[in-house]
Amino acid sequence: MQDQEGDVAEAVADAEKETLTSSETDDWKKYRDDDIMQQHSAIQAEQAVKVPFVGDKASHDLQEPLSSLEAEYHLGNSIVLKKIKVLSEQYAAIRRTRGDGNCFFRSFMFGYLEHILESQDHNEVQHIKANIEECKKTLQSLGYAEFTFEDFFAVTCLSSYYLQLLSF
Repeated sequence: MQDQEGDVAEAVADAEKETLTSSETDDWKKYRDDDIMQQHSAIQAEQAVKVPFVGDKASHDLQEPLSSLEAEYHLGNSIVLKKIKVLSEQYAAIRRTRGDGNCFFRSFMFGYLEHILESQDHNEVQHIKANIEECKKTLQSLGYAEFTFEDFFAVTCLSSYYLQLLSF
């Protein structure tokens, strides 16, 4: 019986060592939102040096071969490897994007806009411009302050203007 009590006491002592002391939790209280934002910005800046938002569409001999994905995932999930094999039947190379949570949307839109440039689809350019304007009106009607999105729309509208110039 005494041996069981000793084991319990030892387990309690170990648990007490592992729990944070009040001084350790107080340390977290000294961090403010702007400290966290600065750390987040530092991490983003570090990633920006390593990987661009969207990789360059280099000449054929400078592109990263799709087989590099096979090498990267060779110990991974067999389903992923099968999907890479299917992709390799149609595509020879990849363009990396920064994995920041928006990478799918960014790469999709980038590819979509590149397709429009290459196909010179006048109707699709007009369709995009109309959707951009509609989105702006929707945000305004929902009560968003214009300063929260005006930079985005200025850049997007300028980009669509250049898209129209370049494709025609």
